[in-house]
Amino acid sequence: MDGKHITNTNLDLLFLYAKEIMEVHKIFPYVSFIMKDGVIIARGYNRERETFDLTNQDQVVSIRAAQKTLDTDNLKSYSLLSFFEPTILAFDVSLWSGITNFHWCINSKSFPASYNPINYGVADYAKAHPGEITIEPGLREKEALTLVEIAQKQKHQT
Repeated sequence: MDGKHITNTNLDLLFLYAKEIMEVHKIFPYVSFIMKDGVIIARGYNRERETFDLTNQDQVVSIRAAQKTLDTDNLKSYSLLSFFEPTILAFDVSLWSGITNFHWCINSKSFPASYNPINYGVADYAKAHPGEITIEPGLREKEALTLVEIAQKQKHQT
């Protein structure tokens, strides 16, 4: 595996983790993995509510966990697999850490309530910097949105 493609097994594990976080923490399934060659190095969920720190978005939490686990700040050649499209904060932190491969299930336009109304995103960066990053958006998006609908019905926190 070259890091640019995610397997169904990886996605299955992401969905299982999303369901676990929904059940345990009663929050929306904001979850992500840092991976290399199909191996999950770290995982994270949105900890903003429990820490009162808006930078504790799931992608940032998983990056911090990977850096701690690997004892390095350099995550070049690692991939970010996320349930939701990364926010600009998470995308910038990913780039600063060296991550250039991005994969996610739910596109920002499919669930705008989770995003600030800005006109710039990961795809815009990819267009402006051809060949620097790879993105794989909308992985099993319909299934992911169904899980978000369940969270809404159960009145989980966003």
